[in-house]
Amino acid sequence: MARTIYCEKLRREAPGLEEVPFPGELGQRIYDHISAEAWSLWEEESRRIIDEQELALGDPSARRYLRERMQEYLFEGADADTAAGVAPQEEVGGPRMVFCVKLGRRMPGLEAPPVGGDVGARIFENVSADAWQMWQDQSKILINHYGLLLADPEARQFLREQMEEYFFGEDARMPEGWAPAASGKGGGAAPAKK
Repeated sequence: MARTIYCEKLRREAPGLEEVPFPGELGQRIYDHISAEAWSLWEEESRRIIDEQELALGDPSARRYLRERMQEYLFEGADADTAAGVAPQEEVGGPRMVFCVKLGRRMPGLEAPPVGGDVGARIFENVSADAWQMWQDQSKILINHYGLLLADPEARQFLREQMEEYFFGEDARMPEGWAPAASGKGGGAAPAKK
């Protein structure tokens, strides 16, 4: 089954790319936020630009120019934050929106990466504030159940692995139609996975 994403170019959910189109942060951003259809449209547009501008891709400045055009084309309408890798806000002063990989819909995102490193950046771009709160509740359960001491590096590593599995594992997405318990917090316990 094709991986579905919210495509920032087409402004709708669509099948995503099968793999990261090229190494680096921009390649990962395209993989996470651009559909296969939009990528195909860019490939056509890039051929037009190369022909029209007579670009020699052996020239680093030509490659840099094409990369800038690619960012504009795929993430058009984005403000300076988006160019820096921060998702656009729905309206001025409104919350930053993400397509949440855990809850399967567009929702308000976190205000900052919750943890350091690549995992923190990935969570910031792909996890809603509600889903992060759900993880906070789940991590308390794990800490208490296993008697974890957070001063212990192995305990922290275990929690980090569980967090990655919780958000990005094979069965991470909540079942269709799932809604958080009516606690008013947006959290709630997740139903057992089948």
